[in-house]
Amino acid sequence: MKKRILLSVSVLLFVAIPLLAQDDSHSKKPLNSSGTISQDGLSFVSDKDHRTWKIANPGVLHDMEGLHAKLVYRLTSTAGEIFVTSASAVQERPTVAHNPGDPAPPQ
Repeated sequence: MKKRILLSVSVLLFVAIPLLAQDDSHSKKPLNSSGTISQDGLSFVSDKDHRTWKIANPGVLHDMEGLHAKLVYRLTSTAGEIFVTSASAVQERPTVAHNPGDPAPPQ
């Protein structure tokens, strides 16, 4: 009887320890993308592929709602969700209309 209990406990530990050691909450490699943060700050739309990502930690993006930004993030284990490690607002250059006879705009 003691051998059965000891065997059961050892098998349980043998299986459980590797599962506890795994950290699937975030991918290991940080990724970069630029795009627009939603008005509520809970999602991000990438410029490159127009994919919408849910933000796992929206507190990082406070005061950046609705702005064009560059994010450094990691994918989470939840599909379609990212964990933002850093964010910076991107200055958009204003679009200026030019007529064919106008001189070149100042830089």
